Amino acid sequence: MEKQKADKLIEKYFQKIYGFAAKKAFTRNETDEIAAEIIKEVYLSFLKLDDIVNVEGYVWRISSNTFARYVASRKKN
Repeated sequence: MEKQKADKLIEKYFQKIYGFAAKKAFTRNETDEIAAEIIKEVYLSFLKLDDIVNVEGYVWRISSNTFARYVASRKKN
C-alpha cells in the first residue's frame, strides 16, 4: 500500500485504536503504550500489503493480537 493511503487509514482508525487500548488498560501510561504499539503494528502491516478487503476487521485483528502479546510480555516480567 502506498504511504499516503496508509497515513489516511491510520488517521481514520486512530481514535478507535486508542479507545480499544483505553478499555483494556488500567492507567493512562499503559493506554498510551498499548495504543502506540498497536498503531505501529497496524501501520507497518498497511505498508506491506497492497489491498485489504475488510480494513476494520483487519485493524481489529491486529489490535487484539498486539494486546495479547503485550499481556504475555507483562506477565513474564
